[in-house]
Amino acid sequence: MRLRPFLTLLVTATAATASSVRDEAVVNTVQPTAANPRSSSFTDSLNGSIDLSNEWTLNLGGSLTMQGRTPASQRGQFPESASVVTVLSAGADWNVNENLAVGTELHLSPRSTQYAGTPVSLRQANGTETSADALVRSQTSQTGAAFSTSFDTAGDSALEWSYGANVDYSHYEIEQNIPRVRLADGTTVSSTTVRQDTVSYCQAHPRVKNCGQALLTALQATPVTLDSERFSANVSATLFTDTDVTLSGDYYVYQQNPAQVGFFTLVAAGRGAGVPIAPLRYEVRPEVVHRFGDLSARLWVQAGEYVPGTGQSTAGAGLKLQYKFTKAFRSWVTLSGQRDVDQNDQITRSGSVAAGAAYRW
Repeated sequence: MRLRPFLTLLVTATAATASSVRDEAVVNTVQPTAANPRSSSFTDSLNGSIDLSNEWTLNLGGSLTMQGRTPASQRGQFPESASVVTVLSAGADWNVNENLAVGTELHLSPRSTQYAGTPVSLRQANGTETSADALVRSQTSQTGAAFSTSFDTAGDSALEWSYGANVDYSHYEIEQNIPRVRLADGTTVSSTTVRQDTVSYCQAHPRVKNCGQALLTALQATPVTLDSERFSANVSATLFTDTDVTLSGDYYVYQQNPAQVGFFTLVAAGRGAGVPIAPLRYEVRPEVVHRFGDLSARLWVQAGEYVPGTGQSTAGAGLKLQYKFTKAFRSWVTLSGQRDVDQNDQITRSGSVAAGAAYRW
């Protein structure tokens, strides 16, 4: 497994000189739609921080994501299984002084293959309309880098402030195609026929918004690249030591047209926070944290929009409860939900449950 040597290095390093190590497991459940045939998934991430000096900290991390099968895959009797999505990261933080810190990170996700089944509507040459199940094959690799900076007033008054900014660059290499389409009776339909019958169906139903867009794009089977930058900023106020109020936001810039990717939800699986169904244009997130002694509770809401032509809107909320058993050991559980509207006006609902623990030397 690609991640094993990296994790061995991480565990060995943290056992010797680390300041902290943390592990978190996340279960995502998703309501798939025709344009977003994403399945439920399980992710486990391991991260460690190694104090090199009072000013420098080395950060290492890795995660594995395993995808389930969509209902259309089972219905279409597609036996293919998705490979594990691996993400590796390495970076460093520099504490310039007690108020200012800067950091950098490199991340890599080797090529992996995802399979998903999605329902399609066809209009045959004789005018008969029928439904079928299509197998989507998506191969993706990702590389990227990030730079961050933060400033903290670092005082102990009744009102303290902290500010942060981050730039994250990502480069995707993507190949998607439709290797098989099966009718309800098990008959396999050729790609040429699927394309013709999909176009005929959409022409007969002009009111269907973006009819067959994702399927027709994937049928082209053209490899694409997608480069993007995410610009993030946040401001946080600490009130009377025990309460933090934060407002953060992300804005995305794309060098290529994101609509060239037929099923973006398969590209993003395991490679980003949350469960995006399409390329995001922006997202905002207010949150509040209150500490009740060793117990803390974090509540947040978020909302944003996808790039026009790929999706419409996203909204969600979450709650994280954390307990410090000792100064060195803490554990937490997180519950969150999300509601998305895609380019076809279909609603996708998803939820996640996460549990994790961290130990600090």
